Amino acid sequence: MKTIFKAVATVTIFSIITRLLGFIFRIYLSRKLTALGLGLYQMASSILGIFMTLISSGIPLTTAKFVSKYEVNSELKKRNQVVTSALILALIVAVGCSGIIFALKSFWGIILTENKAVEILLILVPSIIFSAIYAVFRGALWGQNDYFNCGLTELIEQIIRFALTFIMLFKVTDYFVATKYSAIAFNITCLCSALITIIIYFKRGKLCFKKGEFKNVFKSALPITGVRLAGSLVQPLTTLIIPSMLILAGYSQSEAVASFGVIMGMTFPMLFVPMAVIGSISMVLIPSISSLLIKSNYETINQNITKSLQVSVFISMLFIPLYLSVGDLIGIVLYNNQLSGVLLQLAAVCVLPISLCNLTGSMLNALNLEIKSFINYVLGSVVLLLSLIIFTPIVGINSIIISFFLSMTLITFLNLRKIKKTVPNFNFNLIKLTSKYTLITIPSSLIGHFVSNIALHVFTNFFAGIIGGLCAIGCTLVLCKIFNIYDLSTLFSLIKRKKQAKN
Repeated sequence: MKTIFKAVATVTIFSIITRLLGFIFRIYLSRKLTALGLGLYQMASSILGIFMTLISSGIPLTTAKFVSKYEVNSELKKRNQVVTSALILALIVAVGCSGIIFALKSFWGIILTENKAVEILLILVPSIIFSAIYAVFRGALWGQNDYFNCGLTELIEQIIRFALTFIMLFKVTDYFVATKYSAIAFNITCLCSALITIIIYFKRGKLCFKKGEFKNVFKSALPITGVRLAGSLVQPLTTLIIPSMLILAGYSQSEAVASFGVIMGMTFPMLFVPMAVIGSISMVLIPSISSLLIKSNYETINQNITKSLQVSVFISMLFIPLYLSVGDLIGIVLYNNQLSGVLLQLAAVCVLPISLCNLTGSMLNALNLEIKSFINYVLGSVVLLLSLIIFTPIVGINSIIISFFLSMTLITFLNLRKIKKTVPNFNFNLIKLTSKYTLITIPSSLIGHFVSNIALHVFTNFFAGIIGGLCAIGCTLVLCKIFNIYDLSTLFSLIKRKKQAKN
């Protein structure tokens, strides 16, 4: 567990810095593109995401798993064969995807109902090729447990994108021109990321092909890609369903696009902030569990999964009272958009199911249960789409919040049930644990909101939000200690032992 803790800490540090830069970047982008431009970019990205999924989900995960396996057994030649096979497969898929996008550009116009969004999509096509290369070599670094370089490349990628976008958009005032420039900056960023990972990989590895490894990579990557593809297909479907339903509910075309841009481009990214830590856990778990499976060490697997889930629930439950208490102020301060803040307060309850859905999905992949993970995700996606159709005419844009909550919750419970059947002596009661957290979240949120309202009479929105948010988080930590819901001393003792080991 010490090794995992160290790896998670490394990834988390990079992840927090990267996501912090990402939020600053998104704030800048939302102000330059406006809600309408952000909506167009989100619509184009939803289509691009389908094709990105084909080369950036199953292939890098499979590469990481096989590389980790061969690294443990010191089979370096097979490791190189896996990376080569994954690269060939990724490039074949990427070139095919690029051709499909250009061939069906008239079809995308019908789907997106906005020719400007189609233009943005076509500009973004080169990023598919560059991302395919990046995904494979990053997967290789991941499998080698080189979390430092994995985190470093992501951080450099974010810095390059921020710098390029800032320079290109500095004097631009037209929202559509700014949207096109930001798409070009993304292409250049993907190219730079690919080149960086290539340089890092070739310092220790090389390429060599073997047909058998190509088949293994393809066979393992297919179900994982299916899971992610099912998820990415949901985005364009929501892009089609939500604006259309909003228009039927009385929204104008521009109002529907702008509202969609606000919730998907401003509100929902805030819900994924806890993934800075939880995503780090997922990243470390896959090669770790894959290595333990080879040794049939289910006792350690059980411990790692249980502790990871406990930490993830704890982290998620710190953000829920924060968003409930000062979510409205966060929207105003970050995006100068009150609607995004109000939606963040309403969507706060989605933090936990979103986090656990991603984590448990990674656990199933690590346990070689990719097909089961795919089935669970499909079931959740069906619930999501049906909920959008049912609730959008009734509650408008809030239907996305309801639908995502129901979908992610269902997937999480299905994943946990499968883990329990697979891992001996696995005993994690999510309902009991979240019920305890809920009891302390309510007073923490109320106290934070009350304090922020008082602070508004003296301070600006920014400082009132900080004061209220800190009170909500502080109250949650105190109540966790009083009722012994989560033992922070366990975390601190790990840090202390780690420092002592260095000394």
